[in-house]
Amino acid sequence: MSSSDPKGRARPLLGVAAAVLIGLTLGACTVRPVYMATTPGQAPAADLSAISVADVGDRVAQQVRNNLVFAFTGGKTAPPPRYDLSINVSSSEARLGFEKDETAPAYQVTVAVKFQLTERGSGRVILRSASNGIASYDRSNQNFANVRARIDAENRAAQAVADQMQLRLAIALAKEAKVTVAPVYAPPKVDAPGIIGGGT
Repeated sequence: MSSSDPKGRARPLLGVAAAVLIGLTLGACTVRPVYMATTPGQAPAADLSAISVADVGDRVAQQVRNNLVFAFTGGKTAPPPRYDLSINVSSSEARLGFEKDETAPAYQVTVAVKFQLTERGSGRVILRSASNGIASYDRSNQNFANVRARIDAENRAAQAVADQMQLRLAIALAKEAKVTVAPVYAPPKVDAPGIIGGGT
């Protein structure tokens, strides 16, 4: 999920998740789209807007949280939450190469998130997982430019990891959704009536 060009990355996971139908096998190979209601009038199988994302502390973690909240709600007012999502975000930086003068122009930023989705009320854990987002940037001899470049890389990595999380959460909620099938009415079995009377 790395990228050094913010304009070149078009949020591939989110686009695929929204466009591709993810089949879930229920019973006799029932296929249900993740982002589409199972029956008219119902919420989508993966109702991400029902997820409340816990508050975080630092800037990178807030960037991840903002991306998730916007992806879940589309900027609209969210309905009363039914799930709670806790996230533990960490970021790191590593050199990618060296030159003869011991400078390191290329750096890689990794944003790692451990997250847990629980059902509100019951406290049941629905999903516990981890995702990483990676982005790279080039350093120069200007300190301000280096700081700005690192922030941009952190933002891209935060977006990448939020995209991964969104897809995993959508799949988890789609698996949680139950399709209620009305039982087929079967009239009680009645024996054929016998012949009344007899003789001539």
